[in-house]
Amino acid sequence: MFLKGLKPTLFRISTKLTLAYSLVLILSSTLIFSFLYFQITHSLQNQERVILDAKVDEYSNRIEVNGMKDFKEYFSYLRSYDRDASLMVAVYSSTGEILFSHDPVPAFQINRELLKTEMFNHQGKNFDFSLPEQSSTEAVLILGRNLKGGQRLIVAKSTEGLGAQLRYLQKLFWWSLLPVALIGFLGGLFLSNSTLSPVRELITSMKKIEGGSLSTRVPIGGSDDELEELKLLFNKALDKIENLVNGLKEAFDHLAHDIRTPVTRLRGRAEIALTSEGDIESYREALQSCFENSDKILNFLQVLTDITEAENRSKKLKIEKRFISDLVREIMDLYEMAFEEKNIKVIQKLDSHDWAMVDPRLISRVIANLLDNAHKYTPPGGEVIIETINQTESVIVKVVDSGPGIAAEEHGLIWQKLYRSDKSRSEYGMGLGLTFVKAVVEAHDGKVSIRSPVKDGRGTEFEITLQKMA
Repeated sequence: MFLKGLKPTLFRISTKLTLAYSLVLILSSTLIFSFLYFQITHSLQNQERVILDAKVDEYSNRIEVNGMKDFKEYFSYLRSYDRDASLMVAVYSSTGEILFSHDPVPAFQINRELLKTEMFNHQGKNFDFSLPEQSSTEAVLILGRNLKGGQRLIVAKSTEGLGAQLRYLQKLFWWSLLPVALIGFLGGLFLSNSTLSPVRELITSMKKIEGGSLSTRVPIGGSDDELEELKLLFNKALDKIENLVNGLKEAFDHLAHDIRTPVTRLRGRAEIALTSEGDIESYREALQSCFENSDKILNFLQVLTDITEAENRSKKLKIEKRFISDLVREIMDLYEMAFEEKNIKVIQKLDSHDWAMVDPRLISRVIANLLDNAHKYTPPGGEVIIETINQTESVIVKVVDSGPGIAAEEHGLIWQKLYRSDKSRSEYGMGLGLTFVKAVVEAHDGKVSIRSPVKDGRGTEFEITLQKMA
């Protein structure tokens, strides 16, 4: 059964879209935070280092210019104003003797022996190093400088405050993931609902069609996106399917209605021939009648098939460039004697440049149908005009008779299958001629029209327009 096997909710596209949107938002937020966290960490660490570098410059200049005694006094002065209290400062002689030492406040413990060893391992003017975690109670940034006379200056600062700030940032991020996930879920839900709304409309329409409602169509919105285009194409496909189904239904209805008479006649003549004791001539006449009626049935079926193919455009047209006046002359050669028998005057107004891109076989039959109608409904001694008019992008063909005309209320009905007008215009034919004309011309992307009466309450003008470019 249609759509019966839909997957569980977890595997539906809407759920996948919602989860995917949430996941993308969370991952992108994580990436952005990671980038920002790295930048902030790098910036804060650089800031700490710049401050410590400035202190190393300040202290080393004081020592080298004014001597150690002045430096001790200067540092005491700084301490009196509670400046640089958080720094660990030490000055070592070339032999490793401590010349000056200041412990930070608040204090942090550091392995002095390891510090001294690492310090003397660096021979450049400026140096920095870190100690193993077990060598100090806190994370420490250590900078040093080799002074004149082999003295060594060490300035160290705890980075625990920086670490606390960074840990706070991490905690803040993890807590912020909750609203981000919620926003991602709601955003994904909205996105999936709005995106898949046309698809759901398609599903609803298809369910109705499954129930037998071929007239159902998908509502068209105001947007101009791919899904709207899909809905338009879907509706066009439904239109074509409905036309095909209705065409089949009408074809069967018409078939049952119009074949009944010739089939009944055929059966009747055959039954009479079988039950009566006649001579060979009577049997020959019965067979001739059966042949004529079967020929009518076959002709009816062929015309009905041609109309259906033209209406549904299921058969490719054999398009070529032809002059319509040439086709008219060919058909007139066939009808010339019939018009002469009724003493009907035929006036031909043919343009010598009236070419169009057409299927010549089908358009010839269209012209033949129009001339056949004109011949049937024009009284003896009447007049028929056939005219071609060349235009820039099209050719117009007009067939005008001087018959009784067609009532205005019937102008839209005469193109329907098997429709017959009043008795004065329905003595002959199957009621398919004008239907065939309309179907073939429209299959050529042309137009058909009727004007009646033409003059003095009489006459009918049929006009067809054929395109020069296929």
